[in-house]
Amino acid sequence: MRKSRIVTLAVIAAAFCLAVNNATAENWPGWRGPLGTGVTTETGIVGKWSSDDNVLWKSPLPGMGISNPIIWNDRVVVTASDGYQLSNLHVICLSLKDGRELWHQRLWGTRPTRHHGSKSSMASAAPVTDGRHVFAFFGTGDLFCIELATGGLVWQRSLAAEYGAIENRFAASSSPLLHGDKLLLQCDHYGDSYLLAVDKATGKNVWKVERPERWLSWASPLLVPLVDDKFELVVSGSHQLESFDPDTGKKLWTVDGMSRECIPTPLYAHGMIYAVSGPKGPTLAIKPGGRGNVTESHVVWRNTRGAPFVPSAILVGDFYYLIDDQGIGTCLNAHTGERVWQKRFTGKYTASPIAADGRIYFVNEAGLTTVIQAGVSNYVELARNNVGEAVFASPSIAQRRLFIRTSRHLFCIGTAKSKR
Repeated sequence: MRKSRIVTLAVIAAAFCLAVNNATAENWPGWRGPLGTGVTTETGIVGKWSSDDNVLWKSPLPGMGISNPIIWNDRVVVTASDGYQLSNLHVICLSLKDGRELWHQRLWGTRPTRHHGSKSSMASAAPVTDGRHVFAFFGTGDLFCIELATGGLVWQRSLAAEYGAIENRFAASSSPLLHGDKLLLQCDHYGDSYLLAVDKATGKNVWKVERPERWLSWASPLLVPLVDDKFELVVSGSHQLESFDPDTGKKLWTVDGMSRECIPTPLYAHGMIYAVSGPKGPTLAIKPGGRGNVTESHVVWRNTRGAPFVPSAILVGDFYYLIDDQGIGTCLNAHTGERVWQKRFTGKYTASPIAADGRIYFVNEAGLTTVIQAGVSNYVELARNNVGEAVFASPSIAQRRLFIRTSRHLFCIGTAKSKR
């Protein structure tokens, strides 16, 4: 890649994977980790834990939220909301070492919207960082840029005041995405849906694309690398998967066949985009780089079984794993879409799975994590670990530690070796 070109956060994250005097340490800078896939190169993650065993620290949280924590070097950032209509917004930075609060931004939401009881709040979207600033988007329609080192507020915008309140029954959960000097957002709802690119330094619009008839989506956008240092921005919305030029907002291609309601985030691997929509919708594997409606030409395979409503899928090696909300786990061949195995897991699921060091972690709503071996053609369960508190947020892994956000606390799980 040419040095003169501004690269995406995914590439930056890969370049910064050596951190904190640890040759294998990797950051978790946003939703679904360093590459937006839920997979990290971290090793040495502890295999057994409970509410007490192998808990390095446990920090109370000031309110509700299902945003996953993000980690950059020695700092952990998490968002929350509380108060009347959950309009009190929080961005909290904790010490990676001991969970001590380093700074705490208390903010006010301009237009709170509906949410799903205990499963969501105004803090459902994950924040994202470039190592200097934290960018946080809330269901109130408010967007903030905050200094990572000090917690100082750099700029803020109320997208709800500018473009209308975000209207849906589960609150907004689409997480912002960094691409070079731009912050990308997908705002699909019952009101006027749109895609937005803002200058991350100033918060001003770079481009805005209206999305008529894309009225329901909680999915987060995905950046897909192409040739010649180009990328395409893939978004999952009502009935269609669409691709845009992230530099200009120009629409590139469309694939039909998604369900009306889309929550899981697509992912990219093996030169294909994997997208799922539900409940009981299809899973599609799609070749990128098309133009126009490419439903007939670029869909490599589709499978109509095992699709979740809420949890995003994960791909490790040659296998694509799904867990539906009722706990039915399905493993598909990533190249053909054929089912490899299906297994009933314990409990119900909202959190998306993550993977590291040949293991996949599935956390259910009761706080039980089922750990299985990844990248093999049969189901191999390695452990079951319970923190004893309700979990609706997706976990994170960084610096040899596992982070699980419960309804009341943020757990940092590891061993003495994790601190080295």
